Amino acid sequence: MLADDLTKAQICERDGLVYAAGLSDGQAWFEWSQDSGATKAPFRDGSAAKLISAESCDDEQPAIEVLQTGEIVVALAQTALVKTYVTRDQGEHWEFIGAVE
Repeated sequence: MLADDLTKAQICERDGLVYAAGLSDGQAWFEWSQDSGATKAPFRDGSAAKLISAESCDDEQPAIEVLQTGEIVVALAQTALVKTYVTRDQGEHWEFIGAVE
């Protein structure tokens, strides 16, 4: 089941796909599903989850949003900052795009 191994998970849906960002062992992970969250869809390398950031996260729920462009944006509380990451390839790769206090 989607996000069953994540804590503080946030889930969103767009065009029949369900996306989740959550914490595991102090790091942020991304998962997705093609069947309403019943199962996790695999990534190209066969993994069921992708690390969003190797940096430790504060124990707060991530925010996730899928934009009309298809980009997926995740905001994480990290070291007293809110850091934002984006993926343009369905979660395969994540890029840091900014931080605010």
